[in-house]
Amino acid sequence: MKKIWRACLLIILLCCMSLIQRSVMIAQANEPKELNIVTSFYPMYAITKEIVGDFHEVRVLNSRNGIHGFEPSANDIAAIYDADIFIYHSNILESWTKNIAVNLKNSSVTLVEASRGMAMQKVTGLEDIEEIEGMDNAALYDPHTWLDPIEASVEAQLIADRLSELDPDNQETYQANAKQFVEQAEQLVAKYQPIFEQLKQKTFVTQHTAFSYLAQRFNLKQLGIAGVSSDIEPSSKKIAEVQKFVNEYKVKTIFVEPNVSDRAAKVIANATGTTIVALSPLEGDPLNTDPFLVNLEKVLETLSSHLQQEE
Repeated sequence: MKKIWRACLLIILLCCMSLIQRSVMIAQANEPKELNIVTSFYPMYAITKEIVGDFHEVRVLNSRNGIHGFEPSANDIAAIYDADIFIYHSNILESWTKNIAVNLKNSSVTLVEASRGMAMQKVTGLEDIEEIEGMDNAALYDPHTWLDPIEASVEAQLIADRLSELDPDNQETYQANAKQFVEQAEQLVAKYQPIFEQLKQKTFVTQHTAFSYLAQRFNLKQLGIAGVSSDIEPSSKKIAEVQKFVNEYKVKTIFVEPNVSDRAAKVIANATGTTIVALSPLEGDPLNTDPFLVNLEKVLETLSSHLQQEE
């Protein structure tokens, strides 16, 4: 009798263990997959973070410095290949991504080019230069689309669409977050368009020619001292041209990028009596937890308030 009782008890225990194991397997199967998402620099990180919400962690390779001239380290490249998704701005800005794309044999990472399909503007003065095979066209085009709220929202939607394809279980959240981003971008433009429209001084001078898309959105004109890359030093001829413009149009402010050499701007400021003011192109992390469009509004507020003082 005892043997029968022990056998029954063993069967019951085995059944319970089987049920528990099955429950664990079902729970694990239903548990959402944690995606490993890597981004190239601050705008891509901030926009992606808003689309993803709390579902996944998002990592950024280059957080503190500008993206111009950035080359990924061996650890950065390893992080990209180990990721599920790598989100970057463009093959123009991050030209090194072309090498990554052709070496994906042993990696399952999905590359997402956030500006894909956008019509990049050629740098003023270089519109007539023809592209030839093998040419590095990074210097021909202005990549700073994220400084236009509407273009930034286009990038946000593209990121949401690609994430929805790769993680359909969370598609509804991604699309809702993208919709909110688009609406907030439109509200930001609607808020600042009348402010910029009433300005008498619509031309602004910058050290780094990074604000062409922003200027176009708000019917302004940017005069850059250096090129689209903050690493480029202007020629003496260019400095003289900007000095002449500043004097002729009574410009009171020259905008410079934080944490980047402002030597040329200081030369012009000393010669013309203008004031130097920091205006971030949001390439490096602003070191706060504000959403991307809040940081972009700070740029618009700085620009508009100083242009109002020039009237």
